[in-house]
Parts: sequence; structure tokens; C-alpha cells
Amino acid sequence: MSPLQAKNKTLFVIILTLITMAFEIFFGIITHSMALTADGWHMGTHAFALSITFFAYILAAKFQNSPKFSISTDKIGTLGGFVSSILLGVTGVAILYESFLRFFNPYEIGFSEAIIVAVIGLIVNLVSVLIMGVHSHRHDHGHSHDHEHEHGHKETEKKDYNFIAAYMHILADALTSFFAIFALLAGKYFGLVFLDPFVGVVGGVMICIWAYNLIKSTSLVLLDYREK
Repeated sequence: MSPLQAKNKTLFVIILTLITMAFEIFFGIITHSMALTADGWHMGTHAFALSITFFAYILAAKFQNSPKFSISTDKIGTLGGFVSSILLGVTGVAILYESFLRFFNPYEIGFSEAIIVAVIGLIVNLVSVLIMGVHSHRHDHGHSHDHEHEHGHKETEKKDYNFIAAYMHILADALTSFFAIFALLAGKYFGLVFLDPFVGVVGGVMICIWAYNLIKSTSLVLLDYREK
């Protein structure tokens, strides 16, 4: 996928995400659902991170042939991915913090309304995944699969960490949306209200792990790390 295609797809997803973010946060506050509110706020940071991705593509294209840069402008995209991965980690920590607070200060949740909005959020996330293109992220789900290729052969194609980071934010959104729906359904029909903050903790941990692996991968590229 060309940088232009990636940039256009990213812009479309940013607009879609901002609309859904406002919708989820509003209803999350009204229904007192931590899972739904966390999903909405994460969408906000996701939109911000995607904006970094978008502007990184613009800067890379602008300075592509500039004599002011002694190295390839591909590093701009990698830097964008590095910053986005940090934001992803901050989001995970914030979700963990808020979820732990809800264990000790639970709120009454309006399950029916929250479930409807959470389902809408999940649909938007799945649409975003389709827009970005499942094949485009080269199966780099933030888990640093580089070793699988390096044992047998070296990859000749450069990885677009800028796009990978954006894709990881979308996957994290889909994860929190799915967990929110699970927790709300369990709370409504089985009275397992504690699952609302619990799934927030699980989602936060997974997001932090993804962020760590992506930070590690982009850092090595920015530092020009080479294995012996």
C-alpha cells in the first residue's frame, strides 16, 4: 500500500472515530459505565494518535527530496509510530487506573443504554479495521514477530511502523469495545457488576503489552540497531 493510500485511509478513520468518540463518552457518563467511558476516551486518544500518523505522512512526503535531511524520511514515519505507541501505553495505564478506582467506588450502571452504544462502538471499530486493510499491517500486531523472519531470512521490505501503530490503536479500540459489551451483558443478565471494571483492567494490561512491543520495535529502528 502506498503512503498516499495509507494517509487517505487514516484521515477517513480519524473522522469516523471522532464522531463515535463523542457519542460514547456522552452516553458513558450518563449511564455511569466505566467500560463504555473507557472505550470512548480511548477512542479520543486513538484519534489523536491517528492524527500523528496522518501528519507524519504529510511531512514525509513534503521533505522526501529535501537536501536538509541526511537520512531517509522513512524515519519520520517510524518516529510517528514511536510517539503513537507511547500514547497507546499511556491510554492503557489510564484505563487501568480508572478501572481500579471503580472497584472501590462502583457506580450504578444503565446497562440497556450502555450496551447499545458499546455495540455501535464495536461496529465502528470493525469498519475501521476493514478500511485500513487487514493485510496492510503485515501481521505486526505489536507482538514483534520479527524473529520469525530473521531466523530463516531477512525481510527486504521496510515496515511502515507509522501505519502499524495506527492499526494497533484500532485493534485496541476493538478490544475495549468487545470487553465493554461482555461486561455490560454479564452485569445486566447475571448481576456480575464487578466485571465492568475487571475487563477494564484486562484490556488495559493487553494494551500496555502491545504498546511496549511497538515502542521496542520502533526504538530499534530509530537507533539504527543491527543484529550481528
